[in-house]
Amino acid sequence: MDYTIIVIITNTLVVLATFIATLYRIKIERDQIQTFKRNTQAKECLHSLRKYIKAERNSISHMNEQELKEFLDYLERLGD
Repeated sequence: MDYTIIVIITNTLVVLATFIATLYRIKIERDQIQTFKRNTQAKECLHSLRKYIKAERNSISHMNEQELKEFLDYLERLGD
């Protein structure tokens, strides 16, 4: 076999492997960005929840058992 053909085939395989690695890296970075966005939204939601609980602390502490159970059920379903 001629060395030129071996070099061409080797270079083609290297370029193909680099292309596949680049595509995989793009996928990983896209997943990281989506995770970062979800974390940011979750932090904002928690911040709002803390703010409202601080504002309504007195009302929450005076709820009867049924109202408190309904409120906690609502909080569990809030993120769905």
